[in-house]
Amino acid sequence: MLAKRHGLHVQSWVVLVMKGLSLPFALAFYLIDVPAIAIGSYFVYLIFANSYLGPSFALIQHLAPLKTRAMWAAITLLVINLVGLGLGPTMVGWLSDLLKPTFGEESLRYALVIIVMMTPWALYHYWRAGVLLKRAEDQAALAAA
Repeated sequence: MLAKRHGLHVQSWVVLVMKGLSLPFALAFYLIDVPAIAIGSYFVYLIFANSYLGPSFALIQHLAPLKTRAMWAAITLLVINLVGLGLGPTMVGWLSDLLKPTFGEESLRYALVIIVMMTPWALYHYWRAGVLLKRAEDQAALAAA
Protein backbone atom coordinates (compact mmCIF):
# COMPACT_ATOMS: atom_id res chain seq x y z
CA MET A 1 0.00 0.00 0.00
CA LEU A 2 2.80 2.43 0.87
CA ALA A 3 4.68 1.48 -2.29
CA LYS A 4 1.61 2.22 -4.41
CA ARG A 5 1.13 5.58 -2.77
CA HIS A 6 4.74 6.77 -2.36
CA GLY A 7 6.84 4.64 -4.70
CA LEU A 8 8.64 1.34 -4.77
CA HIS A 9 11.59 2.70 -2.79
CA VAL A 10 9.43 2.74 0.33
CA GLN A 11 9.55 -1.06 0.53
CA SER A 12 13.28 -0.90 1.04
CA TRP A 13 12.94 1.79 3.69
CA VAL A 14 10.23 -0.15 5.54
CA VAL A 15 12.73 -3.00 5.88
CA LEU A 16 15.34 -0.48 7.03
CA VAL A 17 13.07 0.78 9.80
CA MET A 18 11.89 -2.66 10.92
CA LYS A 19 15.41 -4.12 11.00
CA GLY A 20 16.64 -1.01 12.81
CA LEU A 21 13.93 -1.43 15.43
CA SER A 22 14.94 -5.06 15.91
CA LEU A 23 18.55 -4.30 16.82
CA PRO A 24 18.07 -3.12 20.43
CA PHE A 25 15.79 -6.07 21.16
CA ALA A 26 18.40 -8.51 19.82
CA LEU A 27 21.06 -6.92 22.00
CA ALA A 28 18.73 -7.05 24.99
CA PHE A 29 18.08 -10.74 24.37
CA TYR A 30 21.79 -11.54 24.32
CA LEU A 31 22.88 -9.25 27.14
CA ILE A 32 20.08 -9.32 29.74
CA ASP A 33 20.34 -12.07 32.35
CA VAL A 34 16.67 -11.97 33.43
CA PRO A 35 14.99 -14.83 31.48
CA ALA A 36 11.52 -13.24 31.27
CA ILE A 37 12.87 -9.97 29.88
CA ALA A 38 15.28 -11.77 27.54
CA ILE A 39 12.52 -13.96 26.09
CA GLY A 40 10.21 -10.97 25.72
CA SER A 41 12.98 -9.12 23.90
CA TYR A 42 13.56 -12.11 21.66
CA PHE A 43 9.87 -12.27 20.75
CA VAL A 44 9.82 -8.58 19.74
CA TYR A 45 13.14 -9.00 17.93
CA LEU A 46 11.75 -11.89 15.86
CA ILE A 47 8.72 -9.86 14.81
CA PHE A 48 10.79 -6.91 13.63
CA ALA A 49 13.80 -8.81 12.26
CA ASN A 50 11.79 -11.21 10.11
CA SER A 51 9.70 -8.43 8.62
CA TYR A 52 12.19 -8.11 5.77
CA LEU A 53 10.90 -11.17 3.91
CA GLY A 54 7.61 -9.78 2.58
CA PRO A 55 8.85 -6.40 1.34
CA SER A 56 12.10 -7.85 0.02
CA PHE A 57 10.40 -10.52 -2.06
CA ALA A 58 7.75 -8.07 -3.24
CA LEU A 59 10.52 -5.73 -4.34
CA ILE A 60 12.34 -8.54 -6.14
CA GLN A 61 9.15 -9.63 -7.89
CA HIS A 62 8.47 -6.08 -8.98
CA LEU A 63 11.99 -5.43 -10.29
CA ALA A 64 12.52 -8.77 -12.02
CA PRO A 65 11.50 -9.18 -15.64
CA LEU A 66 8.37 -11.31 -15.89
CA LYS A 67 10.10 -14.37 -17.35
CA THR A 68 12.84 -14.42 -14.69
CA ARG A 69 10.87 -13.74 -11.51
CA ALA A 70 10.98 -17.34 -10.32
CA MET A 71 14.73 -17.49 -10.93
CA TRP A 72 15.33 -14.24 -9.03
CA ALA A 73 13.28 -15.55 -6.10
CA ALA A 74 15.15 -18.86 -6.15
CA ILE A 75 18.54 -17.14 -6.20
CA THR A 76 17.48 -14.89 -3.33
CA LEU A 77 16.38 -17.88 -1.26
CA LEU A 78 19.64 -19.66 -2.07
CA VAL A 79 21.73 -16.71 -0.91
CA ILE A 80 19.63 -16.24 2.24
CA ASN A 81 20.07 -19.89 3.11
CA LEU A 82 23.76 -20.06 2.27
CA VAL A 83 24.54 -17.00 4.37
CA GLY A 84 21.93 -17.42 7.09
CA LEU A 85 22.15 -21.17 7.60
CA GLY A 86 25.68 -21.82 6.36
CA LEU A 87 27.98 -18.89 6.92
CA GLY A 88 26.14 -17.39 9.92
CA PRO A 89 26.39 -20.31 12.35
CA THR A 90 29.94 -21.02 11.20
CA MET A 91 30.99 -17.44 11.91
CA VAL A 92 29.30 -17.48 15.34
CA GLY A 93 31.09 -20.72 16.25
CA TRP A 94 34.43 -19.42 15.00
CA LEU A 95 34.03 -16.16 16.94
CA SER A 96 32.93 -18.04 20.05
CA ASP A 97 36.05 -20.21 19.89
CA LEU A 98 38.18 -17.11 19.35
CA LEU A 99 36.62 -15.35 22.35
CA LYS A 100 36.70 -18.40 24.66
CA PRO A 101 40.09 -17.60 26.27
CA THR A 102 38.87 -14.12 27.23
CA PHE A 103 35.19 -14.67 28.03
CA GLY A 104 35.05 -18.38 28.93
CA GLU A 105 31.48 -19.69 29.04
CA GLU A 106 30.16 -16.28 27.94
CA SER A 107 32.02 -16.42 24.61
CA LEU A 108 28.95 -17.57 22.68
CA ARG A 109 26.94 -14.64 24.00
CA TYR A 110 29.52 -12.12 22.81
CA ALA A 111 29.99 -13.87 19.49
CA LEU A 112 26.25 -13.49 18.88
CA VAL A 113 26.43 -9.82 19.90
CA ILE A 114 29.26 -9.24 17.40
CA ILE A 115 27.23 -10.84 14.61
CA VAL A 116 24.11 -8.82 15.50
CA MET A 117 26.22 -5.67 15.44
CA MET A 118 26.69 -6.28 11.72
CA THR A 119 23.05 -5.22 11.27
CA PRO A 120 23.95 -1.58 10.50
CA TRP A 121 25.83 -2.83 7.43
CA ALA A 122 22.59 -4.41 6.17
CA LEU A 123 20.66 -1.28 7.14
CA TYR A 124 22.98 0.80 5.01
CA HIS A 125 22.29 -1.38 1.99
CA TYR A 126 18.51 -1.18 2.43
CA TRP A 127 18.80 2.60 2.75
CA ARG A 128 21.01 2.80 -0.32
CA ALA A 129 18.65 0.59 -2.32
CA GLY A 130 15.81 2.96 -1.39
CA VAL A 131 17.85 5.98 -2.51
CA LEU A 132 18.69 4.37 -5.85
CA LEU A 133 15.11 3.24 -6.42
CA LYS A 134 13.83 6.74 -5.58
CA ARG A 135 16.33 8.24 -8.01
CA ALA A 136 15.20 5.85 -10.74
CA GLU A 137 11.53 6.64 -10.02
CA ASP A 138 12.23 10.38 -10.23
CA GLN A 139 14.11 9.97 -13.51
CA ALA A 140 11.27 7.87 -14.94
CA ALA A 141 8.74 10.51 -13.88
CA LEU A 142 10.81 13.26 -15.55
CA ALA A 143 11.15 11.22 -18.74
CA ALA A 144 7.40 10.60 -18.82
CA ALA A 145 6.59 14.29 -18.35
